[in-house]
Amino acid sequence: MKKITLLAAAFAVSSFVSAQTVISQSVDPVTVDDGGAACWSSPGSGGSGDYRENSFYRTYDLANDFGISTTFDVGSVQIGQAGAVDGTVINVTLYAADTFPGGTLVPLNTEQFTLSSADDLTLVELPFVAQIPANVLTVLEVNVPESANGTASLRFFPGTNGSGQNAPSYLEAESCGITVPTETGTGSAPAAEYVFNLSDEVLAVNNAITSQVSLYPNPVNNVLNVSIPSSIQIEGATMYDILGKGTQVEISANNTINTSSLASGVYLLSINTNEGNITKKIVKQ
Repeated sequence: MKKITLLAAAFAVSSFVSAQTVISQSVDPVTVDDGGAACWSSPGSGGSGDYRENSFYRTYDLANDFGISTTFDVGSVQIGQAGAVDGTVINVTLYAADTFPGGTLVPLNTEQFTLSSADDLTLVELPFVAQIPANVLTVLEVNVPESANGTASLRFFPGTNGSGQNAPSYLEAESCGITVPTETGTGSAPAAEYVFNLSDEVLAVNNAITSQVSLYPNPVNNVLNVSIPSSIQIEGATMYDILGKGTQVEISANNTINTSSLASGVYLLSINTNEGNITKKIVKQ
């Protein structure tokens, strides 16, 4: 886990000296000096201290908002942490979506991380590898499971700052009556502007296997070949259509997929391996 200390910045798509590209909906994508609310039983209000399940969301339209019309390789995510109890686990998932909220979410990758209170009021950078297909809406979810064990409850509050945002933040917390992702500052969702960013910087040693896997021919007619290193074991695969409907597909012993039964169109192929998930866009002729 890489901690980013507080620095000032004022841009949404930034390129650092190292050529790192950061995608953010925050006007200031670096500073973390405040926190958003979460669903929990606050001891300060006479509650037990139990933290309920929360999901915090950000969306990114790379083509329309950031001028990125090709695939984008994510190497890490940056999560603003206002406060966390040591040992709190978060589940970070990146999705492709047709629309949000209310649309179909196709997972591109999900990773689990354990937090430290030493990172409070900082932007924490986490290794996270995924490939965002061109021209799809992308949704980042930070999910924190319920941890109802009294005043020692584990908990996480997302980091914010007061500089503004270019697109809404969303909260889902069923125990507090927010049963679907709801724009913060509307309905029962308290106002908050989460500092959640995507970066193409690959951190340390990670499961960056996307670049080692190729699919051909693409566009494909009847047989799709999967070129993958022998050291990586395929554990399953799912094909998603543009409506988000997933169908399990079989990859043969010689790493081919029979696509003859697919209707013409664009699909996302998600391959599960022993080193992580790979998502690639294919076109069926």
